[in-house]
Amino acid sequence: MNLDSSFYAKVLHNYEPQLSILREKTRLLNARLLTSFTPLQLVALTSLATALGIGLYRFLYGHDEDLPTRIKLAIFRLARRIPAIRQQITKARDDTLKSVYDSMAKSTKGHKFANALPQKGLTKDELLKKLEKYRNFERINYESGNVSGCVYKISTPSTTEIYNAVFELFGETNPLHADVFPDIRTMEAEVVRCVATMFHGDENACGTMTSGGTESLLMACKTYRDLAKSKGITKPEM
Repeated sequence: MNLDSSFYAKVLHNYEPQLSILREKTRLLNARLLTSFTPLQLVALTSLATALGIGLYRFLYGHDEDLPTRIKLAIFRLARRIPAIRQQITKARDDTLKSVYDSMAKSTKGHKFANALPQKGLTKDELLKKLEKYRNFERINYESGNVSGCVYKISTPSTTEIYNAVFELFGETNPLHADVFPDIRTMEAEVVRCVATMFHGDENACGTMTSGGTESLLMACKTYRDLAKSKGITKPEM
């Protein structure tokens, strides 16, 4: 007998009275269950108890929100099933959608929307005339820079001339194919490096170009999430 076996034997010997009581209680419980329930009932009750236990565990520990927040959310979900409350929510949603639709429809009032491609293609003059018509829909003064989350620039003749010239040079390129367009690839690398330098990044700092503000936010969140996972954080919070 090795040391571990001797140690466990000594522990069992010391707790033998308690173990005897436990075995007796277990025997009595089994006997009572056998006389009170059929095997099928025991299986069903065991399965139900297991499912309830797992559900309770997930409810307490399987969520990012704390318990009071989850209770409030559960109450709100139940309240939304009440017919009167559901009707009020539906009415408020429909009124909001109608307001948005009416506001947007006002800009194109009287316009006949195209619902199919023309049988014959438009000439250059016809196309430009059609585009000019679209351009003359109701105009909201976004050029002032006072429209939140819309256009992030104040138009000036000089800047308009520059980006029109840039579009003429690079409008047909595709940054997804870096091997085919070394010009785009080089400019992207330089922009990323300049921004990294601006934030005091060393030679290991890296980055990428995105298509807009929303994608930039998503990529930043993904980057920090992956960094957290690499440090062993499985449920990062923002």
